[in-house]
Amino acid sequence: MIHQKLHPSLWADTSTPRISVDKLNTHTRADVVIVGAGITGSRTALELAEQGLAVIVLEAQEPGWGASGRTGGQVNPLAHDIPEKICSYLGEKAGMGVVNAYAKSADEVFSLIKKHKIECDAEQNGWLRVAHCNRAVKQLESMSSAWQKVGLDINYVEGNELHRLMGTKTYDTATLTPKGGSVQPLSYTRGLCSTAMRFGARVFGHSPVQAIERKGSQWLVKTESGSVDTEWVVFCTNGYTDNVLKGLQKTIVPLVSLQSATEPLPQEIYDEILPEGHTYADTRRVIFYGRKVKDRRVVFGTLGVSADCKRGSDIKRLYSGLAETFPQLKGIELTHKWGGYIAHTPDVLPHLHEPQPGILAGLGYNGRGVAMGTVMGRVIAERILGKSAEDLEIPVTNYSNAFLRHFSDVAVKLAVPTFEIMDAFERRFT
Repeated sequence: MIHQKLHPSLWADTSTPRISVDKLNTHTRADVVIVGAGITGSRTALELAEQGLAVIVLEAQEPGWGASGRTGGQVNPLAHDIPEKICSYLGEKAGMGVVNAYAKSADEVFSLIKKHKIECDAEQNGWLRVAHCNRAVKQLESMSSAWQKVGLDINYVEGNELHRLMGTKTYDTATLTPKGGSVQPLSYTRGLCSTAMRFGARVFGHSPVQAIERKGSQWLVKTESGSVDTEWVVFCTNGYTDNVLKGLQKTIVPLVSLQSATEPLPQEIYDEILPEGHTYADTRRVIFYGRKVKDRRVVFGTLGVSADCKRGSDIKRLYSGLAETFPQLKGIELTHKWGGYIAHTPDVLPHLHEPQPGILAGLGYNGRGVAMGTVMGRVIAERILGKSAEDLEIPVTNYSNAFLRHFSDVAVKLAVPTFEIMDAFERRFT
């Protein structure tokens, strides 16, 4: 196993100190083994360790190495569809559980941060979802009305007021979700993980799980140089899911999310952009999203093709997308550019699976990983602590294969430029 350093990023440069973890080099036992020390795995470990369970977390690299430490850090309490559609997929009871989980997810994140005093630049200043074309305005109207009916605080913002809140006239219509916000994602992930360790969880790095085997009524989890006997094995690997748990990899399509950060901006320009500290994301297929961070920088993201963010078309998309959104930033240098994999599911909902007794897997956040990964960790812990599957906020479902999984590399490379053309056409002609 090659030990890979954190990808170069603004988050890696500005995070709280890394967590020093040893490699698993022995045979041991635990009540629960968690695979992956990202947001979901660390939250699960925290909840279980706090209740006195013996927890081991096995991370292939180091805590926060994957998507959890590379994401844009937005905390967005809204699904990609209206509650009625979610209930049509899952049934009324299960669907409303998921709807409520989304609506409360941002408050859950910020309450958890406050409870455990996690240092991660947390700000709950609200989230603007902006329409990239006239056709998308109807989508925002539908989403706003439907989510208001289930109790989410979501408002409509237009014209001059939106221009003021964005610091640009690029968009004319948006919804505002006041509960939304942001965190420094690597600091947040490390904070969750270190808090779990303070409660007694044992975390091992550079210890990728190679196999799991039934051992009587328990499970044997094997790494390159160690093993663990356990009653429960929990997979929290999201966009970096491999085939150790048979069939899980086929349920998601790993999409590339790109990130960038500007050089420190002149104070007057920095103050003009997003003056009240909102985060934002637009409605296009190849999404544009971003926010301000300390040190007078703007972070901007989109979809891409190369996870290492070295492809010319990806770098061009970051520069052109930023300038399109904020014309005053045209020509500004992007000092940091990075990428990573997020997990897309066919129904654009998070999935919780229990394929065998003692095996759980939670994944598929579709760009809502900070909020819903945090929720999923709690829900998984509740299941292990004895809550019935029928009473969980996120229902236990069977595997559903993502058709594009077999063609994911080719599909992503073709889809992004194709979707860009469609987005541009809509913006110009609708």
